[in-house]
Formats: sequence, structure tokens, C-alpha cells
Amino acid sequence: MNRVGLTVLDDGLPPLPAALDYSMSVPIAFWTASRTAVVLFLSFSLRPDDGGFSPVARMMGYSRNGGPWIAGRWAAGVGWSYDPVAHPDAARDLGGRAMVHGGGSYSEHPAPGRPAAIMVGRVGPAVTQLELVQDGTADRRPLRSHFGAWVVGVERWSPYEVNALDRDGTVLASVSGPPRLPALPGRARG
Repeated sequence: MNRVGLTVLDDGLPPLPAALDYSMSVPIAFWTASRTAVVLFLSFSLRPDDGGFSPVARMMGYSRNGGPWIAGRWAAGVGWSYDPVAHPDAARDLGGRAMVHGGGSYSEHPAPGRPAAIMVGRVGPAVTQLELVQDGTADRRPLRSHFGAWVVGVERWSPYEVNALDRDGTVLASVSGPPRLPALPGRARG
């Protein structure tokens, strides 16, 4: 996945395979910032209780310091509500909404080369652009995705908003952050 992710960062998302199966891991969305990037992969894990498969969104991290992207030594995963192998046209997870937030990874004090927050989710077909608004700056981009997946990584732990927009630039839905994280044992929260 690290090599494929580097190719995605350089060339964009490749086309999906003609047929999907549960053995695959495919890139479905990505986001680049100045020093960090995230490529979101869809993969599947075997459920031990019934032998079925559960979709998982894996967030692979990358960093750079003025040069080319370098694959990180970190990855995180969240459950994914959409299974394009079993139900290719399903949209039940959207519940009629333009955008859903499906989790992510968050750190008030990220290690060098890691984003402070990564948010993932899915959008409906009317969404064609994403916009990150943080610290008075708006970063609007075309949605680069398969299956309506989205991922956004922010490098600073400060308030942000991720907007889902249609082709005319109308905001259809928003996700705000960062979340309030629980206090760590032995450390007071201020």
C-alpha cells in the first residue's frame, strides 16, 4: 500500500479494477497538505464470528520536507459502512444526507510528519468539491474519490470546517472540528 499511495500522490487515483473482490486493497481518496498527506484505502477484514467480510478504511500517512513524498511508518483504520463488493449501489449509510463523517485520527500534539487531524467519510453524488476552512483560509478542491469517499488531513490543531459543495459551490453539508479529546491519565486538561 505504501508504494501505491506514493503513486497516488504523484499521479492521482488510478481507475478501479473491472471487478472488486474481498482480497483487494484499493485507494479511494487522498488529501495533500504542505508537509503531510493521507491516502485512504478500502480493504476488507475477515469476521471471525461468521466468516464474512467487513470493509475497513485504512489511512496511510506520508510526509515531506521540501522534497518528494516519503511513506510514513504509521497507518490507522476505521470501520467503513459501505461495501461495494456486496452492495455496489448502496447509499443507506448516507441516510439521505450529502455528507457523513465516519471517524478519523486525532492528536493535539502530532509527531513530526503526522497530521493533527484526519477525517474520513462519504458524500452523495451531488458533492463535487471539498473545502477545508481553517485559520481564516479556505482550501477548495475537486472531490478526488471512488465511491464518494473523502479524506482530509489538517496539520494544525485549531478549529476547522470541512464543507461538501456542489458544482456551483453551494455548501451542502459540513463537518467541524477538532473534537475534544479525553484527558490522558496523569495529565490535566486545560
